[in-house]
Amino acid sequence: MEDVVISLGGSLVNPGGIDENFLHGFSEMINSLIDKYRFVIVVGGGKLARDYIEIARKRGESEYNLDLIGIMATRINALLVKSYIKNARYAQDLKEITNGNVVMGGTVPGHTTDAVSLLAAELLGVKRVINATTVDGVYDKDPKVNKDARLIKDIRYADLLGMFYLNSSGAGPNQVLDFLSIKIAERSGIEIMVINGRDIDNFKKAIEGDDFRGTRVCGP
Repeated sequence: MEDVVISLGGSLVNPGGIDENFLHGFSEMINSLIDKYRFVIVVGGGKLARDYIEIARKRGESEYNLDLIGIMATRINALLVKSYIKNARYAQDLKEITNGNVVMGGTVPGHTTDAVSLLAAELLGVKRVINATTVDGVYDKDPKVNKDARLIKDIRYADLLGMFYLNSSGAGPNQVLDFLSIKIAERSGIEIMVINGRDIDNFKKAIEGDDFRGTRVCGP
C-alpha cells in the first residue's frame, strides 16, 4: 500500500469558521481511497491560529509561546479532520505515524505544518507531498493584487528559494511554502505538489499521480 503525505492548509478547514462543506467533500474523497493508500494528513491552524496569535502578540507573548499557541490550534483542527476519516488515528509526534492512517497538527516551535509534512515524508521514505492550499499553486507574483500573475507549472527548489529571498519579510501572500519546507524537500529530493485543496477532483488527481492543475516543486 502506497503512503501519501498531505499538508492540509488550515484555511481550508477554518477560513473564518469551520468549513463543513469542504470537510465533507475532502473526507469522502479520502475515504474512497483508503483501501488503496495509507494517508498521513498534517493539518494547519488557519484563522483559528492567526486570531489567537494576533491577540497574544499584543499581550507581549514571546515568539516561542506564539508558536505554541499556533501548534495547539493546528491540533484542534487535526482532531476535527480525524473525526471525518475512517479508522484514522490522531498523533502528536512524528514517531507515531508509522502504522495506519494518521492525522496530526504541529509538533515543535519553529516548524510549520508544511515542514512537519516534509519531515513525515522523509521518515516514511515518501518522495512526494501534496500541499493543499487556498490558491492554485505557486505564482510568479501575488495573484491577489496582480491580474497578470502567472501560475508556474514546474519550479526547481533553488528557484523557489530565490523567490522566497525576494520577500524580505519572509513568506509573502504568494509564497505558499516556507524556507524550511523547501530545504527539507531539497535535501531528500521530495517533490511537492501545490494545489488548490477546494478542487476535490483535482486533489484526487494529484493523489493518484494523474495530470493536475497546480505546481510541481522538484530538483535539481
